Amino acid sequence: MTMIPAVTLWQPYACLIEIGAKPYETREFRIPARLLGKRVAIHAAARPCVTQLDADVLDDITEAFGRCSWSHWLPRGAVVATAILAESIPADQVKPDSFGYYKPGRWAWRLEDVRPIRPHIPAKGQRQIGWPWEVPAGVQI
Repeated sequence: MTMIPAVTLWQPYACLIEIGAKPYETREFRIPARLLGKRVAIHAAARPCVTQLDADVLDDITEAFGRCSWSHWLPRGAVVATAILAESIPADQVKPDSFGYYKPGRWAWRLEDVRPIRPHIPAKGQRQIGWPWEVPAGVQI
């Protein structure tokens, strides 16, 4: 049995990481030391995103996925990829994109070696960062 830490994100952000369109996860704090340099599971939250997205961000998301109606087919409550949490960079020192919140005082977590997981694996997430996810037998992480 292999366990790795997991990070839960709202959709569409989890799948934007999965497809390589989102190289940074932005947060109010640095990557926790116990997760820095570690491979983590990227988990899509079961509940829908509560943040209202503006029209430009919606357009960028649609362009990244290459199709409309993405909110209807993106998985929720599933691990969609794994990635290495490579480093924490002050968010205002990173070229901003539509998929993060890059204001001063926040942190951009640079993701490396993103590996999509297909098929997506249903998983019940937790609010904490780095919750333990059991990798099913036969799944390459």
